[in-house]
Amino acid sequence: MSSGRGGHRELVDLLTRRQLLGRASSLALGVSVLSALPPLPVMPGQNSSSLSQTDATLQAFADTMLPGRKAARTDLGNAIDPLAIAGVDPLPGAVEADVLALYHHPEVGFDDLAPPFLAELESRSLPHGGDFLHLDFASRVQVCLAGLDFQNPSRQVWEAAAAVPFAAFCAAALIRDATLAEASGYRVMGLPGPAPNGYRGFSYRRRLSHERTRTGSLR
Repeated sequence: MSSGRGGHRELVDLLTRRQLLGRASSLALGVSVLSALPPLPVMPGQNSSSLSQTDATLQAFADTMLPGRKAARTDLGNAIDPLAIAGVDPLPGAVEADVLALYHHPEVGFDDLAPPFLAELESRSLPHGGDFLHLDFASRVQVCLAGLDFQNPSRQVWEAAAAVPFAAFCAAALIRDATLAEASGYRVMGLPGPAPNGYRGFSYRRRLSHERTRTGSLR
């Protein structure tokens, strides 16, 4: 498609049809349940003002999966390559939600898959005019559509790579007891985060039922 936004809708639909988290490799399956596990500790050494080409490319891929606004720093204050985010969405995306730190976390294990994935990503980018980081958003989408195509024998690696941005954004996996004040993904989704004693002033505006069934349940 000629339109970046139209092509991205096709990409999102493709991931949905494939049931991304359900059909990915064991890495993607592990990432999909991060929200149910204790938050992972933040890895040191991610605050450099300059990123390697491979790290910048991973950020660019994540921004293609879950686009966001232009930003210089992540939620945790880590660096963002100035070319990584295409800026096609006015709200924060996966890069701002520290997807790069999650890609490199040892408990996720993506570092073992990164070299072959990035090699294929770049080889598929060349026909579109250059390396992936320097492509425009519409071209990035086309590269990802090809990589995630059912005919691609290495598509599960691509699906695993695509699962990490959604985990970073939706699960705030690197922020302990994340709230919308700390996690940009939560702010976008309107998720307030944990509150052991509830939220002051919140109400369903109706009385709760005290009725019970014969077995004692509330249903």
